[in-house]
Amino acid sequence: MNPKKLQSWVYFVLFYTVLVILWGAYVRATGSGAGCGSHWPLCNGQVLPTEPTAKTQIEFFHRMTSGLSLVLVLGVGFLSFKTFPKASFTRKAAAIACISILLEALIGAGLVLFELVYKDQSIKRTLSVSLHFSNTLVLVGSLVLIATSAGRGGKGWILSPSRIRTQSLLFCVFFFCVGMAGAITALGDTLFPAESLLQGIHQDLSAASHFLVKLRIIHPILAVSFAAFLSTWVFSISRTDQGKLRSYGNLLLGGLATNIALGVLNLIQLAPVTLQIVHLLFGMSLWILFVLFIDQLRAHAPTSHTP
Repeated sequence: MNPKKLQSWVYFVLFYTVLVILWGAYVRATGSGAGCGSHWPLCNGQVLPTEPTAKTQIEFFHRMTSGLSLVLVLGVGFLSFKTFPKASFTRKAAAIACISILLEALIGAGLVLFELVYKDQSIKRTLSVSLHFSNTLVLVGSLVLIATSAGRGGKGWILSPSRIRTQSLLFCVFFFCVGMAGAITALGDTLFPAESLLQGIHQDLSAASHFLVKLRIIHPILAVSFAAFLSTWVFSISRTDQGKLRSYGNLLLGGLATNIALGVLNLIQLAPVTLQIVHLLFGMSLWILFVLFIDQLRAHAPTSHTP
């Protein structure tokens, strides 16, 4: 396949994958994870559920779309290996994407089979949810890197200054921490909804509250800290660039401010389902922009970009 055509196809698969992720959040937010019972891959012991409830329909649709996502990502991996030679950056990113989508399926199956869904409040579910989200970030990030490297003919990153490499890695780890904390917070909001902002704050500070409630405060603290540090770094890195790096940097800065505002609104409005989905959408968009920024920096990084 022509590398440019592959790049376009990967961006389509990326777009579809994000939609599947958003629907998965809707499944969690509506408590529909047990819509097919503890059966997998069957739904309530059936290939096609008969007389399904609303929650069954929501969960079954998620399984169908997730299954198609699995096929599409593996297809991207096949085309990447067919198009580019061994040891190419694109092949490496494709291998990671294929492993990640298989892990997504296994984690999803495990959540159902071990009944870590609906009203389950266990540490196992908390760890599984955070692991699930971190793997999702790997999947989305690897798809972005397949697309960008395909546009460069399979080429990867140059040997950029060690300071840039270290800073990129640290911010990547920081992003994962913020995302996993956000997934745990969303789970806490679903299982322990507050009737008012004051009650929610009281729950967060009460020693008698469930550990999921106590953990909710971590995400906003991490998110604000991350936004402040990343904004400073991105601005210092991209301010002298007049090309894609600066464009990605400006979009990233705007996205950070927007998502912080959405997070505050989500808190004030007591995390309604629609706002949770919008917040997640901007969060995934931020991750994509972050990966694009890092990729542009690492693929074309002259020493002068070091702050």
